[in-house]
Amino acid sequence: MLEVLFSESAAGSLKLAMSHHSVMGGCIGIIGTHEDGSPFSAEETEHLQQEHEEQERRRWAQAVPLQGDTRDILPFPLWLSIGPIDEEGIGPMREATLEQLLSIYPQGRQTVAEVLVSSRQRLATLLGRAAHEPVRLWVDHTPDADCGLRWMLDQLRPLGFENLDLQVVELPALAPHEGGGLVLCNLGELHPSEWGRLAQTARPLPADQAAALTVQWQPLKAQDAPLRAVLNGVLVSAAEDLYDPYLRRVLDDLEDTFQEAALIGRTLAQFPLGFGDAWLAMRVEQWIADGKLEAVTKPDADSPAYHRTLRKTED
Repeated sequence: MLEVLFSESAAGSLKLAMSHHSVMGGCIGIIGTHEDGSPFSAEETEHLQQEHEEQERRRWAQAVPLQGDTRDILPFPLWLSIGPIDEEGIGPMREATLEQLLSIYPQGRQTVAEVLVSSRQRLATLLGRAAHEPVRLWVDHTPDADCGLRWMLDQLRPLGFENLDLQVVELPALAPHEGGGLVLCNLGELHPSEWGRLAQTARPLPADQAAALTVQWQPLKAQDAPLRAVLNGVLVSAAEDLYDPYLRRVLDDLEDTFQEAALIGRTLAQFPLGFGDAWLAMRVEQWIADGKLEAVTKPDADSPAYHRTLRKTED
């Protein structure tokens, strides 16, 4: 079974799920402080560690085992909801978009090179084996997954959907949270012990449905917009300032001088709509270029570009 995902973090969690075999393993480290900033005592730390280990034990005891070979996990972290997409395969447009997005990280260029090489190799592997092996596509409701599913089916289309054994596993938009209640989440947030249960919800993807999804991808490619987003359950092209109001709402609550990381972190926490820190950092850069904000400090060489202090220059 070939496992296709559109997030490295989700793929990492899935690998843990397949290799764990419902046995407690690994290690858990606890670092904590009291509200006044004082560190936990050794006894408090030990108590918390035992609690977390017991919690892990219960999770795996209740888990549904997930069979599979971790070598068959094929992630495609291509951020296809951002940037131009009107090209075949994984081409120079995707490379340029990834370089722009990941430039905010110290090792961004190296990461892009690794992502491109591995993704192209995985695509070749998938196209070479899909006609003879079942393919399971794992998706959530983030724009990257919605785009990734349609893009991937477009790559598989020349093989003939009627010749393929395709399955889809879809994370519910509202998934149970450990603390109770329901929260919007993505596959990257899924605990490894939960993948086996989710796999039981897999459904076949008939040839006509797969073809319909590829048809939906064509106008998005033609429009080649700066963004693609899920609005009212529909994947649509969008302008580059789509998420600006969410940033602005958080910015309005910050002091005139503030940490850019706080602006981006709080926006992601308050509005989990599937966009990431890299895109928000790029929008902040545009606000700086427009004179709405100015940089007060520079980030350390080994930190993301948004680890700096900014100042508001307009109301």
